[in-house]
Amino acid sequence: AALAPRDRARMVLEAPTGSGKSTQLPQIMLDRGLVPEGEIVVLQPRRIAARLLARRVAAERGVKAGDEIGYQVRFERVAGRATRVRYVTEGVLLRQLLDDPKLSGVAAIVFDEFHERHLHGDVMLAMALALQAEARPDLKLAVTSATLDSEALEKHLAPCAVVRSQGRTFPVDVIYAPPPQKLRDAPWDAITKAVKEHVVNKDREGDVLVFLPGAYEIRRTVETLRRTAGLGGWVVRPLFGELSPKDQDAAVAPCGDRKIVVATNVAETSLTIDGVQTVIDSGLARVACFDQRRGINTLTIQKISRASAEQRAGRAGRTAPGLCIRLWSERDHSARAGEQAPELHRLDLSETLLALKATGIEDVEDLPWVDRPEADSVARASELLADLGAIERHGGNITKIGRKMVAFPTHPRYARRLVAAGEQGCVAEAALCAALCQGRDLFVRAKKGAALEFAARGDRSDFQPMIRAWSLAQRARFEVSKCDPYGINASAAREAGAVTAQLLKVAGRLGMGTEPRTDGVDSEALAKVLLTGFSDHVARRLSTGT
Repeated sequence: AALAPRDRARMVLEAPTGSGKSTQLPQIMLDRGLVPEGEIVVLQPRRIAARLLARRVAAERGVKAGDEIGYQVRFERVAGRATRVRYVTEGVLLRQLLDDPKLSGVAAIVFDEFHERHLHGDVMLAMALALQAEARPDLKLAVTSATLDSEALEKHLAPCAVVRSQGRTFPVDVIYAPPPQKLRDAPWDAITKAVKEHVVNKDREGDVLVFLPGAYEIRRTVETLRRTAGLGGWVVRPLFGELSPKDQDAAVAPCGDRKIVVATNVAETSLTIDGVQTVIDSGLARVACFDQRRGINTLTIQKISRASAEQRAGRAGRTAPGLCIRLWSERDHSARAGEQAPELHRLDLSETLLALKATGIEDVEDLPWVDRPEADSVARASELLADLGAIERHGGNITKIGRKMVAFPTHPRYARRLVAAGEQGCVAEAALCAALCQGRDLFVRAKKGAALEFAARGDRSDFQPMIRAWSLAQRARFEVSKCDPYGINASAAREAGAVTAQLLKVAGRLGMGTEPRTDGVDSEALAKVLLTGFSDHVARRLSTGT
């Protein structure tokens, strides 16, 4: 009812994790006639959540995913003309806005899990508010969160309705069980010990959910748990973004045996895994931040905030009294940040600034931000865009080069290299380099020396051996059994191929030649292209004699 009146176009919904915000709100909006026509777009911070939530809602409504309920993430669109609710990642909607500034056909936007404060979410809310105030007063906006300063947001979105739901949760006991010093670098050993000591030996009921920062730690933990004596009756499932849809579904689906799900922070908010009564938390997550030394945004492993720790602990109390085991000390916990700073204050803003200029917004101060970007960050982003030739150094207007760059869904440094590659005749190679930069390590961590096998005398860049390795993986159809002997990460190579194909598709639309060179990689041309995007990071001596 909060969105029912014609003059009521904004709503804030505050409800605890697992209460059904992500799955029920879009259905209520649809079934109550609050959005009689047009699309309800639900923004999700992660691809895996968008896909699994869409499939869950489609199943609840007895329809096939892609019909009434669909989703769209990078490289995958399961939606059509009949789709009324579309779950998308935040970057997908931003791209749609660049192509269609009025968001034709979109009747409502749900900003789900807004408390995570991802950069694209903040940007999209600011742009949606500006759009609603001018060209689209009919556009409905709903912001949902499990932990949010709703009073501040209510003031920012006024006039708006605020709906709060306490939900139903059971008490969760918290144990601080830091691993011994010798296990500090092996969280999988500490996790296995915690499962045996606090779950198996004490005959605790329910399933177990383990939080770890990334795929490498998850794989090692899964391997350790599966070969541990005394856990023969347990099913151990990994859950992270790079898994196949089949494996992701297996992790969240009910099964007849006791289950241990080992996940990244994707299971912290968006997804609810039924049956979990014990949470084991490493206290770590991969966090996006600006790497000033490299000049790009990157992921680093950091301690989670106290708010995130509470979110994770709450996963154990959805269906019965639960237990949360934190693998850090209580003293460490009290010293952690209360909340994670918004990405708007942690990341490089050059890609955001270029996108805004492409839509006609010359001054970021003109947008209604929840938290305004810091002046120093905007100045740094503007200087980089001017160095790349994307905007005029005096006046800040977007240039022809900048308009080509914004078409590529990637950081401006990589986009500028792709534009330069069109002039040098090596677009295919530059696209692959950009994909390899942004993805996971092409070479298996335990076999780092494998990179040397693909090196050749006269190479002018580390990318040339990587291109040879990726080409071998492509010929092997990215099969693990054929890539592993060479130390190549088959999954990373396959993902790099998908990113490359996407970049080449954009390059083709811009009229660039996208066919790889028949005579091999031109090292001189590739070197020039690489320098174009990183002219301020040409080389750096790390120590004498290297």
